[in-house]
Formats: sequence, structure tokens, C-alpha cells
Amino acid sequence: MSPEHVRRASPVLRPSDEAFGKQLLARATFGANRFTDVTHDLRTMGAQHWLEQQLHPDSIDDSICEALVENVVDPTSGHGAGVRLLTRAMYSRRQLAWRMVHFLNNHFSTYRRHTAGISEANEDDKFYSRCFKNFSNVLLMSASSPAMIDFLDSGSNVAGNPNENYARELLELHTISVDGGYTEMDVAELARVFTGWRRVNVSDPVTNRVADSYFEFDPSRHDTGPKALSFGWSTPGYSGPAGRQEGGEVLAFLASLTHTAAFFSLKLCRYFVSDHPSKAMVSRVREAFTRSSGDLRTTVRALFLDPEFAASSNVRSKTFDGFEYIVNVMRRFKGDCDLIAINDRIAKLRSQPHEFHVPTGYPEIGAAWQGPGHLLPRWQFADDYANNRITGTIVSWQYIFPVTPSTGTACVNRLLEFLVDEPLPETTVRALTLFMNNRFAQHAVPNDPYWSQVYPHVRALLTLILQLPETQMH
Repeated sequence: MSPEHVRRASPVLRPSDEAFGKQLLARATFGANRFTDVTHDLRTMGAQHWLEQQLHPDSIDDSICEALVENVVDPTSGHGAGVRLLTRAMYSRRQLAWRMVHFLNNHFSTYRRHTAGISEANEDDKFYSRCFKNFSNVLLMSASSPAMIDFLDSGSNVAGNPNENYARELLELHTISVDGGYTEMDVAELARVFTGWRRVNVSDPVTNRVADSYFEFDPSRHDTGPKALSFGWSTPGYSGPAGRQEGGEVLAFLASLTHTAAFFSLKLCRYFVSDHPSKAMVSRVREAFTRSSGDLRTTVRALFLDPEFAASSNVRSKTFDGFEYIVNVMRRFKGDCDLIAINDRIAKLRSQPHEFHVPTGYPEIGAAWQGPGHLLPRWQFADDYANNRITGTIVSWQYIFPVTPSTGTACVNRLLEFLVDEPLPETTVRALTLFMNNRFAQHAVPNDPYWSQVYPHVRALLTLILQLPETQMH
């Protein structure tokens, strides 16, 4: 991709390179600082060129990560899809694409305990392949995904006895939203459109697990009569294999609506920018969505290059969910890691992808992640991580401190370099420094200490920093 192409694609005023780059790393990746490869790439290429490359993920060599994904866990296992997504969040160089997959997973939420593991794994891969294509394409993929068909009982949606679960969530959660003006009759009519949509599972004769799953349209189960929505779409009804096209047509119609553009743009801004994005910014992102007929690359580019994206009010304004928090911590250190053990810790923070049992997906607003039921498990993770109590997972202290620090102040400064992208309040830094200097004094740590004399204190410091409110936010 040429620099000329990048300049044409991104002609927009934006904050300073430093502020823009920092905010890109905070929101377009699962966590990075100046010691990570993704940060090096951004600084070498320039922030806008790096963003454009991330918007074309197949141009990025990610063979090392993908080899690890293929070897780390069987995708047909119950936790396979979750561990595969965790692996990519931690190690992929295609960070923005997997950020989008994480977002789409929640927007089109499905529950792995109601479907086959391979269905969730395949759905993630399909989200990846479409995450910067047209929204209508993503919508069609989701509607025909075996994971969605299982979760919302589309397999039991048949002519004469329609199941309205998918039709209702399609309108309320995936497209025009609860404020979109649809009626109960619209839900009933839409359910008839999707009669005959089902999935087929293929079992492995050795393991008896579902080894694959795919969409199938059954004309004999399809309602062939005419159907109409109160807000402007209708079909005379089709029989035989042509009945499937009704679903594709209505999905394309829903994807084109103003209410859909507004709702989806708001959710994108909430995920990538702020719990409470300004109406002006949402309007500009919606305009990009509408003008491009739902092209997600164009829409996401407009979001990141919006003048408000790196505004000071949006910096460190979002609270990590548990998945993001743990992945963010793990990405900042080089050390041994047991991915299945880390996935189990994410489960304790109640934020594993594919594990939310209702179609709304996980909460989008930070307040939902800040209660004691969420903070206490995070604090326990911080303590266990710092003290090497997580199976197969070891903090690489030599990487952090190639030279043994001789003062408490040096310990604080070095760890903050790794863990915090924006400066902490001065009062917090003073408190951390006082904490460490007091420990050094109380334990008579000499001016030229051995690592063994410093080690217990930096473990305590790491725990404390990981438990700070600022470390829960990006």
C-alpha cells in the first residue's frame, strides 16, 4: 500500500501525532506500550499509515500467531473458540481486525453452551473475514451462522408455527434498535421470512464432537406467502430454493435504514471512543456509514480520524471488561503463558467471549464493570499474576528489569512505563513512590542490591499498580 493511497484515504485534521498515536494504541489494540512490536510498527510507519494497514489486515504477515492458533487448542472443544480469540487478542499483529471481531461478537451475541464449539470458532473466523466489508454482508453471515441459528432457535422456525426469537433480536439488537418504530406485526412477518433456515451439524465418528456445521435452507419448511413490514419492505413470497432470497433481501433492506446506521454507529463509538460519545461525533460516523452504503472500513476509518477521537475527554475514559483487562496486562510483558489457564481466569471475571447467556451481549458502559463483583476478581488476578500463582504463567522480571533497580523510585518509574500509557495523577505516583521507598528502608535494602533483595518488593508493587483504578481503564 502506497503512502499516496494513505494520504488520499485519510485527509483529515486530527490532534497531534503523539496524542493520536497514543489513543490509537489504547483503542485500536488490546494493549501496547513502547516496548511492544505493535508500538514499534506505529512509530516506524506513522500513525495514519499504521491505521490504514490495520484496516487492510490481510496485508499484515500474521503467520506466527496463526500457527499458534492452529496448535493451541481443538476448535471443536467447548472452550476452543474462546481460547482461539484470546490467542489472537494477545499475539496477533492484526490488532484492529480482532478488536472488530470482539465488538461484532458482542453486537451479534451468541452463547456457546447453546451451540457447538466449532460453530462459534467458525463464526469468529467469518467475522474476521468480513469485519471491514459491508455491514449487510456481516448481517447475512450472522443470520445464517449455525451459532446464531442454535442460540435463537431458528431451527424450529417453520411455516405454520414460526419462532419469533431471531426476528425480534434482529430488529431490536442487530439493526434498527428498540427505538426503530417496529411493531409486533413486523416481528411476526419477519419471522415468516426466515422459516426454513436451519443448520446442519457434522459429527466426528471418533470423538463424537461436532466437527463442522453449516447453514441449510429447507424449502419444505418455508412460508411461501406474501409478507410485508410496516416501514417499507414487502415480498410476494417465493417457493422452492428461491424462498431463501427473501431473507437476503430483507437483511439488505434493514442494513440500509437510517435507524440501523444510527444505532450501529452509536455502538461503534461506545466501543472505540467513549461510553457517552457526543451526538456530533456519532452523526459524523453515521454519515460515513450511510454515504458508503455501510462499508465498515470507511466507517471505522472515519471514527478513528474524527477530530473528537483523541480529545482529552475521551482519553482513559473507558473501563476494560474482564477479557480486555487481562489481555491488556498479558500483552505488556514477555514471559511464559498458559492460554487455557488465562482463559479460565477471564471466566472468573465473567467476561469470556461467547459466554453471555442473553442476546443483548455484555454491558457496554463502564459502570457495569466497576462493582465489587467485578473488581475483587481483578484484584485477585493481579495478586496471583504478580506472584506467579497462575498455572504456566510467569512474569519475566528480567525483561522488565535488565538491571536491578537500586531505589524504590526506580522501581515505580520502570513499572509505570510498562503498565500505564497516560500519566497517573501526581498524588498517586507520590504514594507509590513512598510505598516503595518505605519498604526499601524497612527491609534495609542496600544501595547496590541483589535481585533477591528487591524481588519481594517489586511483586508487591506490581500487584498494587495492577489494582489501581487507572489500570482498569484505557
